[in-house]
Amino acid sequence: MNDYLEVTRTGKNDWWRYLLSFPGILGTWLIVGSIPVILLVFYVMADSDPASGFTETGFTGIPVLLDFTVTMLTFFPFIIATLLAVRFIHARSLRTLVTGWERIRWDRIFEGGLVWFGLAAVIAVAEAALHPGRYVLTFQPLTLAVYAIFALILIPIQTSAEELFFRGYLLQWMGLLLKNKWILALINGALFFLPHAANPEMSSSSNAILMGLGYFAFGFFATLITVEDNGMELALGMHASNNLFASIFANYNVSALPSPALFTVQELDAAYGLISTVLAMIVFYLVFFGRRRRENELPEPAE
Repeated sequence: MNDYLEVTRTGKNDWWRYLLSFPGILGTWLIVGSIPVILLVFYVMADSDPASGFTETGFTGIPVLLDFTVTMLTFFPFIIATLLAVRFIHARSLRTLVTGWERIRWDRIFEGGLVWFGLAAVIAVAEAALHPGRYVLTFQPLTLAVYAIFALILIPIQTSAEELFFRGYLLQWMGLLLKNKWILALINGALFFLPHAANPEMSSSSNAILMGLGYFAFGFFATLITVEDNGMELALGMHASNNLFASIFANYNVSALPSPALFTVQELDAAYGLISTVLAMIVFYLVFFGRRRRENELPEPAE
């Protein structure tokens, strides 16, 4: 086993390599990744349907599955560019981007996903109980079934693209200079917030600051557990589970992940979302690291 922040040193870390890889990854994501959206814009402009169009919060009047698929396709160039940069520019194994262990712990990914899914369900049920009428049943069996198939394939790719870049490439790059996990988590959380600042939830929320803090907290926590667990497996599972739950079971009217969810949440309560998410993170941390903490605090046995 290697230290996750030190495993970067098994590759090549000359300054000019990052000068190539960093703008290369971002450029590929922003330029190549925007092609599906541009094509959809032209399609909407060319069709004869007066109901279809696009606004600052997304597309309107088009099939939700088409909207969702195009959104997810923007992440394919992102994940490919990150993997290619690490493998060929920095000349190291792709496994080292994910974990400091000798193999990727797939069981850890699924465990993280299941625990976070359960916590997300508790958060949703509690909100529905506290605010009757906020969750409206919008169940469309066939539409949701088809969507769920696409979501189960595409959302893990989208979330993995973000994790591999933020909790992999960027975190390990910063780890060459910084070792304090709290400082790393603060910086990484702030960087994770930046691309999410353009999400429609930010513009539609009455309190964008709280929404922004929510994205920051998610990035902060994902970084913290990645360093603590010597790999991003838990973060991979948590992130995918979070987006799958939101898109399939309880989504908002205005969302970065358009979906025909089982329930549609009528009001975006940024304060509740931030507080409940932080509480869920505390529980998640205790589930996976609480025992380790307690064992480390036990006194040495008397001889």
